[in-house]
Amino acid sequence: MRIAALDYGAQRVGIAVASTEIGIAFPAAVLPNDLEQIVRWLQAEGVQQVVVGAPYHLWGEQSAQMQTVQAFAEQLRQRLGVPVELFDERLTTMEAERRLREGELRRKKREAVIDAVAAAILLDAYLRRSKS
Repeated sequence: MRIAALDYGAQRVGIAVASTEIGIAFPAAVLPNDLEQIVRWLQAEGVQQVVVGAPYHLWGEQSAQMQTVQAFAEQLRQRLGVPVELFDERLTTMEAERRLREGELRRKKREAVIDAVAAAILLDAYLRRSKS
């Protein structure tokens, strides 16, 4: 099954994809936060399930952005007709930044891909949890 993870942001949405048979998540795209464009991209990729990063604070409380993300996830569910699940995204962006710095990417290049890398980290965590 083809699955996608989305790292939601007010300006951009990072997307990662994986096949559940293989179980390896890959950064795929960073799109503007435009529902129509995101839906078209996911449909073109043949995505059968979507995981959206749920913004929690480090101490476990929902962040102020949670309601926006929940509404976005519900709109995706209605438009795509596939399962859409929220999954804790704590520290994914920080981990993505760390990995990209270790790869010695320049700041401009890091900024262009960090959201997709964060989505891949999110999807990898989701796939590992699903296997156990």
